[in-house]
Amino acid sequence: MSLIRSNRWVQSALLLIGLFFTLLLIAPGIFVEYLWLGELGYTSVFWTKIGFQVTLFGFVLLIAGLYFGTNIALFMKRLPPYWAQQFSGGDDGGPQMGGKPLTEGRLRRLGFGLASVFTLLFATGFTGRWNELLRYWHAQPYGRTDPLFGNDLGFYMLELPFIQSLQSGFVGLVFLGLLILVTGYVLVGAIGVRNGQLQLRPASIQHIGVNVMLLLLGWAWGFYLDRYELLLERSGTVFGANYTDINVVLPALWVMIGMTFMLIVLVGLNLKRFRFRLVSYGIGLYVLVLIASLVAAPSIVDQVRVVPNELQVEEPYIEHNIEFTREAFGINNVVKREYPARTELDPDELRDNDDVVRNIRLWDPRLLVDTYVQLQQIRLYYQFYEVDVDRYVIDGEYRQVMLSPRELTQQLPSGSDTWFNRHLQYTHGYGAVMNLVAREGIEGSPEFLMRDLPPQVADSTLEVDKPGIYYGSRTSTYRIAPSSAEELDYPAGDENVYTTYTGNGGILLDSFWKQLLMAYYMGDYNIVLSQYLNEESRIQIWNNVSERVERVAPFLNFDEDPYFVVNNKRQYWIQDAYTASRSFPYSETVEGHGRYNGMQYIRNSVKMVVDAYDGDVGLYIVDPDDPIVQTYASAFPGLFQEFDEMGPGIRRHVRYPQDLFELQVDKLNRYHMQRAQVFYNNEDLWTRPIENYDGRQMRMEPYYIMTRLPGEDELQFMLMTPVTPDNRDNMIAWIAARSDPPNYGEIVTYNLPKDRLIYGPNQIESRIDQDPEISQQIALWDQRGSSVLRGNLIVVPIEDSFLYVEPIFLIADNIRIPQLQRVIVSYDEFVVMERTLNQALNTIFGEEVIEAEGSVVAQMQDSPEQPIDLSGAPGVTAENIGEARRLVQEAREALQDGDFAAFGERFNDLESLLEEEIEVPTAPASAPADTSAPVDTSAVPPASQTPPPPSPEQ
Repeated sequence: MSLIRSNRWVQSALLLIGLFFTLLLIAPGIFVEYLWLGELGYTSVFWTKIGFQVTLFGFVLLIAGLYFGTNIALFMKRLPPYWAQQFSGGDDGGPQMGGKPLTEGRLRRLGFGLASVFTLLFATGFTGRWNELLRYWHAQPYGRTDPLFGNDLGFYMLELPFIQSLQSGFVGLVFLGLLILVTGYVLVGAIGVRNGQLQLRPASIQHIGVNVMLLLLGWAWGFYLDRYELLLERSGTVFGANYTDINVVLPALWVMIGMTFMLIVLVGLNLKRFRFRLVSYGIGLYVLVLIASLVAAPSIVDQVRVVPNELQVEEPYIEHNIEFTREAFGINNVVKREYPARTELDPDELRDNDDVVRNIRLWDPRLLVDTYVQLQQIRLYYQFYEVDVDRYVIDGEYRQVMLSPRELTQQLPSGSDTWFNRHLQYTHGYGAVMNLVAREGIEGSPEFLMRDLPPQVADSTLEVDKPGIYYGSRTSTYRIAPSSAEELDYPAGDENVYTTYTGNGGILLDSFWKQLLMAYYMGDYNIVLSQYLNEESRIQIWNNVSERVERVAPFLNFDEDPYFVVNNKRQYWIQDAYTASRSFPYSETVEGHGRYNGMQYIRNSVKMVVDAYDGDVGLYIVDPDDPIVQTYASAFPGLFQEFDEMGPGIRRHVRYPQDLFELQVDKLNRYHMQRAQVFYNNEDLWTRPIENYDGRQMRMEPYYIMTRLPGEDELQFMLMTPVTPDNRDNMIAWIAARSDPPNYGEIVTYNLPKDRLIYGPNQIESRIDQDPEISQQIALWDQRGSSVLRGNLIVVPIEDSFLYVEPIFLIADNIRIPQLQRVIVSYDEFVVMERTLNQALNTIFGEEVIEAEGSVVAQMQDSPEQPIDLSGAPGVTAENIGEARRLVQEAREALQDGDFAAFGERFNDLESLLEEEIEVPTAPASAPADTSAPVDTSAVPPASQTPPPPSPEQ
């Protein structure tokens, strides 16, 4: 032990070893990120980010190093005299450190070593604020000023946060230095208590006094910046500076700035001769003025002047609050229209809107994913995670669809979860599943437009050349492709089809050092040891879409739901990205929205497109007026592209993001009131409605819908939600955000008449519950091995009126395959439940208003199903036909009465009759029937002519 301490070269070697291991921890990640961004063509992002991090690190390292170093040097010069005697006193009786005498040199090295450690820690911690420095350095103007100080709003959004970080960092640095100095002087005896009296050495007091002056200077700077904070915080009923802030708090802050400088002067005057009583009086006066000006005075003015006359004195500031909040959340240009909510919808008007009816969403995304898993997952190593809603042109018609990619599972089945399978053979998902939102196939399942492996499609526009999904929404680990091992492409019966990756996604492992680097970084040395890798092998890391876009643009905020798109024979993910700020004058902060809480400004300025096969990432600016995105475009030239540069096919699938819409709706619920008095009294406060889902009352989520807005001819894909008055269930308005060009991003609010009741979703739910026939039928199904689940209630605006549509699903307890069994439609005072949407509308309007739609998936079948000719078949007689009809009728009656045992008996008798008495010839072998092909249930006869389906148990 003593040998190590006594040898300088050993200590230096240990220092070098420490630095080596530090670099070993940091450098590989930096190199990997450089290689990864280089493969995507975004090395400029890497160098810009590193440049700002190094600049900030170097700046803080210099300032902190000078501060700590200077203080340590002064500390050493101001040691009490007896320490010099101790240093020269030899080994006897002197202080010890590590078993050796504490010399001046060793103490100095210890001090500067601690200073170096604190400097490094401080500089490293500050490096994380590189984004604030970047925004400050490249700040772009907003083009509008605040009403109090006249500063451009871009100053608050882009510059003020970094200035505040510098101020808090300066105060923290000096406070830490003071803490170290006071502790050091106490330890060496320069400060202490002797004989009941405080003993202070003048040299140490001077040293500490200078640092106290620096701390007070930082406080004065903080008071100055607090002026701007008045515009960013809630003050009573107003968000932003109110009457008291401007007339009391703002002058008080200037007073405190003056008092702080007076205290700095007082401390300076006492550096040579410390007068404890004078300093104490100064500090006491400072605290007294602080409490009086910033605590007592505002409270008194509030109670005496504001509270008795609040609306009168706060009105101009309430107007600022309304105006700037609407500006900050992009709701200042909302189009307001009136919606009569007629109850005299004519059948001819409904026929004219048959395209709207055919696009009413019946399938619930939360349930449909279970159906996909059961019917289309195919193998255990595939998984459907979520269902997206989009629109496509199918067979020449604009249709709303639901789709989900068939991704690779995050965990391979037990027994096959080996390193070889996990990283080399099971490398990708395959294809997607798609269905129309308002159609069902056989037995209550969806009518698929895309299905099976290899993918079968209903329209040539849905074909994909390379269905492999190497980059997904839940990809959990890295993959290596291509390699000498064949990759599983998709199963084909008892055999598997294999492939080799031909894309350019991933870091090319064309040298040993790259393999070694990736093995070290991933903590997996099989990358080096495996013989399957070759010069064309690529390692695909950060292949989860969300992680991928965050690595490319770490300065943006991201929507929770990237959605899947099929376009031009390729597969993509579209990720909505937001620019945001927590500093926007007079804007109310976001609350109750998780990751968005605290934001005062947000824009969906960027759309990111990720290729599911190659992993290429494109960033497109959709809001060029946003100063934040222009700031980043200035800092990262070449990173962003104009929205017009996005492929036209992809642009047709851009949709308004739900996260942003929910934020805007929550703000509109209050900030649609633009008169200060109405706003102050909350006279017309809105809220999102309550719906009954799965037996629970929950807040209704916005939903995508295709409809035709009043006065317009084109069918529009939009995101909408009804709203109700606060603490009421009747509908007061509905809000829609358009997704189709050329009106993308336009928000429209339709206000409903206030002189009569317009049913809200929860009231419709109650009317459904109160209908005896519907309740009885649901109760019959909701037993004996199955359960009934009522899906999303959809409010459909159509021809200045509303249709309310709710699907009914039947789910077996043993196998969760939700089947669409009934559709409930409410209009005016009617509530009807029928087998199909068309039947329900026909029942309500008393005539056939919507014709049955032919199947659009006939081309997915190998050939048309050939009808079976029963004429002349053995055993076919009038008596047999009559007996079959009788059994069908008895079975229908038993099922309607809920007598499932009798239903089963009649069904078995009918089956025996068909098998034993009647010989039914099979279809010709040249034209096999495709039993998996969906049928158009809109053509099914009304419920009065066809018995209800049995429960899944039967």
